[in-house]
Amino acid sequence: MRAETEADRLSRRRFVGYGAAVALAPQLASAQTVVPPPAGAQQDDEARIAAANDSAKRLTVPVMIGGRGPFHFVVDTGADRSVIADDVAASLGLIRGNIVTVQGVVRSVSSNLVAVADIAVGPIIRRNMSLPILPRAMMGADGYLGLDAVDGTRVTLDFENHSLDVGTSHRASSYRLTRPQEAYVPVRGDMGHLRSLSCRVDNVSTTCFLDTGAEISVGNTRLFRGLVAENPDYKVLGTLPITGITGGVIMGKIVRIDRISLHSVNFADAVVAIADMEIFDVWGLGHDPALLIGMNFLRQFQRVSIDYGQKEIRFDMASMMLARSG
Repeated sequence: MRAETEADRLSRRRFVGYGAAVALAPQLASAQTVVPPPAGAQQDDEARIAAANDSAKRLTVPVMIGGRGPFHFVVDTGADRSVIADDVAASLGLIRGNIVTVQGVVRSVSSNLVAVADIAVGPIIRRNMSLPILPRAMMGADGYLGLDAVDGTRVTLDFENHSLDVGTSHRASSYRLTRPQEAYVPVRGDMGHLRSLSCRVDNVSTTCFLDTGAEISVGNTRLFRGLVAENPDYKVLGTLPITGITGGVIMGKIVRIDRISLHSVNFADAVVAIADMEIFDVWGLGHDPALLIGMNFLRQFQRVSIDYGQKEIRFDMASMMLARSG
């Protein structure tokens, strides 16, 4: 009997949990601030927050809303805006306001806004936020924590300990050196849209970004065209349906990449999907080769730290080094 490959497993799965890319409404430009913990509080600036894996193996984090909770939100670094489940909004007595368009990775839907006085994630407090409401049946979580909540902070995904650290951004002068097992990747961008321009996918220059709300890594059609131009023998291994929390389905082509080089980090024999999801247009990458790096790649590391203040990503390579030595 033929051994099951990763492509076989991917072709059977229905990928969910791609977060809402952006909510389009003038009201969402409300003031948001980072409030440090009070002086003398028994709370580390780099507070460790217990996290759990949801059904899609994405990290969730406990969130307090107006002092109530905790509620379990998926941390979604590919989403511009945080969203909240309809039943959570109802339980908090949040009043539905203006209707906005929530643009997901596949399609856009209409949603009501609710005003939230404050959201606390460890030492980080965001005030005066307006969150779109989406059905829990589509989200599979209490909510999604997007870039409006984590921009300007440092987020560390600790896969070894199944936890999530959320803290203030490091100062460049005190955190410039890397450890021997740590890979440093500089990134660029504004409003949390951090992307690396030092990425090559089988010799095709590609812009990539990290999306912790995505189960699988996805490239756009522009990338696939570049790959075929370099090597006409590129084959599609299969297809899979891709959906998101706003619903809708598009079919992705499964391809195997020999090598992905992200600055000093390399992935070999990598399986990705090819699909023109709306998130590429939201990030302004619809006309260029682009790659969304999802959790199937990120979970290969012990830790991944995204510092939105210093605009850098750090990968703990210890697990990869052990795998090679073994």
